[in-house]
Amino acid sequence: MGNRAKEAFRLAAQGYCCSQIMLKVGLDAREEENPELLDAVAGLCGGLYSGLCCGTLTGAACLLSLYDRNRAAASMIPRLVKWFQGTYGQLYGGTNCEDILGDNPGNRAERCPKIVEETLEKCRELLAEIGHEI
Repeated sequence: MGNRAKEAFRLAAQGYCCSQIMLKVGLDAREEENPELLDAVAGLCGGLYSGLCCGTLTGAACLLSLYDRNRAAASMIPRLVKWFQGTYGQLYGGTNCEDILGDNPGNRAERCPKIVEETLEKCRELLAEIGHEI
C-alpha cells in the first residue's frame, strides 16, 4: 500500500468521508487547518448523501479550486472529470456513488480507497502542471 493509500485510510479511520479526505490532504499540504471547510464538504459525502455524484470526484474538484480557482474551472476540473468518467464511469457504468458501489455494501471498503488514492494522484499531476505540490 502506497503512502497516499495509507493517508486515505488514516483519514477514513478518523471519520472523514471521501470528499473530506480530498480536501484534508490539500489543507495538510498547505499546512492549514480549516474545520469549517471540512464540515462544509461533508455535504458531498456519499454522493450528496443520496448516491449521486461520487464524493471523491466532487471533493477533488474542490481540492483543485482550493489551489487555483480560475485554472481549476478553466481546465483542471474538466480534465479531472474526463479522466474520472473514462476510468470509473467505464468500469462501473457511471460516476454516481450508487453506480460505483452497486448493491454490495462491501464495495465501499473495496473500491473507494483505490478511487480516493488514484484520484489524489490525478490531482497531484494536474496541480504539478501549474507548480503546486500536494
